[in-house]
Amino acid sequence: MSAELVLITGVSGFLGYAITISALEFGYRVRGVVRKELQVDDIKRILPGRFLDKIGFVVIPDLRVDGVFDEPLEGVDHIIHVASPAGLNTDNFTRDYLEPARDITSNVFSAASKFSQIKRIVVTSSLSPYIPMSEFATGKISKEICRSDDEVCHYNVTDQFPHPLFAYAASKSIALETAEQFIKDHKPSFGVVFLMPTFVFGPNRLSRTVDEFNRGSNEVLLNHILGKSKSPLLTVSVHIDDVAKLHVLSLKSSVLTGRYLLDSEGTSRTNWSEALPFVKKYYPESIGKVFAEEVEVHTIKIRIDNSKAEEAFGIKFKAFEEQVKDTAGFYLGLGSDNR
Repeated sequence: MSAELVLITGVSGFLGYAITISALEFGYRVRGVVRKELQVDDIKRILPGRFLDKIGFVVIPDLRVDGVFDEPLEGVDHIIHVASPAGLNTDNFTRDYLEPARDITSNVFSAASKFSQIKRIVVTSSLSPYIPMSEFATGKISKEICRSDDEVCHYNVTDQFPHPLFAYAASKSIALETAEQFIKDHKPSFGVVFLMPTFVFGPNRLSRTVDEFNRGSNEVLLNHILGKSKSPLLTVSVHIDDVAKLHVLSLKSSVLTGRYLLDSEGTSRTNWSEALPFVKKYYPESIGKVFAEEVEVHTIKIRIDNSKAEEAFGIKFKAFEEQVKDTAGFYLGLGSDNR
């Protein structure tokens, strides 16, 4: 009997590639979706040789086009939907963030419903649907604790925002609502798991330079320990390894469908005053040369109840210390490689 086949969108990104490697390590075959042929070359450049015969790629320039998933879903057992508009330099948030998030999600679910053999869809969401934009902006979070099954925020694709980061956060809410409404309306035969990670930190194996690495969620941690940012920090974090692994474990029928918040420190909160001390502990020679000698710490306090995920997956999340150690170490390795 051949291994089950998983279609994964967004495989050319930080999280998508990590999930791809985790799926292959668990013994699945993978069909990766990319938007450009060049991205296939970038992935194959670093993909361990033992996996080359276990993975194939499909190039889909626009994931919103009707019917583009019909052929790629032939013979697929599961879908992990990671792709989402992010990091775009635009002020047209409706066109570039909100509508694509809605339309891509709808397209994936509609296509999947045509194939009776598909057992499960795992959707990458985030913490952002739980926190209103106004609270992000002011830094005053009204919830004492965020729980996986809490009510989430709702937005329209025509809503306007002061910054692309807010538009991205709203797009995750819109994608989540689109998927949950599809489930309610169509009652598909496949199960759906939504994973809601907080700040995801850790090595990005696709990065060739420190500038490429210092993007997305890793930018939050790196700019803090580099002394480049004094922005308030949400007291949440999770290791890339855990997020990738849980996407794959979510394919198992023993994991109940629904939402799972992923955060390492849970109600204890991520202690940002420990970040630079962890760097000094593991990489003392880098202090003052690469990383800052001292940093200011300003936080926006929020607590995450991660117990639902810990119980469902039987996992103990990697601690913030390991996140800092691995992220800083990878950054230093890229720096030495580029000298």
